[in-house]
Amino acid sequence: HIIDMHQLKKDPERVYPHGKRTAHSPRLNMTAFELNRYLDFCSEMLAMTGKLAALYTQDFDDNVVVNSVIEVELLTTGLERKIWQKLIILHNLEDRYGVNQNAAT
Repeated sequence: HIIDMHQLKKDPERVYPHGKRTAHSPRLNMTAFELNRYLDFCSEMLAMTGKLAALYTQDFDDNVVVNSVIEVELLTTGLERKIWQKLIILHNLEDRYGVNQNAAT
């Protein structure tokens, strides 16, 4: 949940100039390249969390532990899917706007 919370405001559409910003619009001080790397690292952390949870069940035959690990795996997989959707949007916007990923915004 912490990984998910930190990437919630990392909206790929903020990297590219379109639409109007309001006084309350969150600032994104990342380039498209940096955002891509950040989201990729979040995805890797979620994968590691799921794998680490699975390691804990190796020595346990308890149904409660096994079910908890299954829930962690399902949660991390779902969160990874959301992050990958953002990565796909980021790449589609890059293709659409033709903006250099390393350009500062």
